[in-house]
Amino acid sequence: MNHEQVHELLYQALETELGGIQVYHTALQCTVNAELKHEWQEYLAQTETHTQILRALFATLKLNPDQETAGRQVVRHIGQSLVTAMEMALHAGEREAAQLVATECVIAAETKDHGSVTKRLLARHSSECIQGWCSNYGDKPLV
Repeated sequence: MNHEQVHELLYQALETELGGIQVYHTALQCTVNAELKHEWQEYLAQTETHTQILRALFATLKLNPDQETAGRQVVRHIGQSLVTAMEMALHAGEREAAQLVATECVIAAETKDHGSVTKRLLARHSSECIQGWCSNYGDKPLV
């Protein structure tokens, strides 16, 4: 894997986390259940931490965290689609139904994040700096 490919994966990882923040903020507006709200608040805090870690990594690698890429635009579109679905459910007026939609959207977002091959590929094919990010990201060993 060359540097451009690693950088593209990093841009997509950052966009995944940024989208996750939006997903959790919107999902929290849909919650009726107090336990679920507390759980999602914790996940939001974790996602914000992941974003800070990635931004620090970008600074170390001298990458522009605002750089647009085609892959990043696709990731953003998917995240925004989840947010739009939750907003539609909220505007329909039934909070319990909106919470169910939000739950499905959170599951979809988390599946994208945790199921992502990005972190595994980065761990296998990149520098020690990125290895450190992957191991400190809070996930299981990647290789």
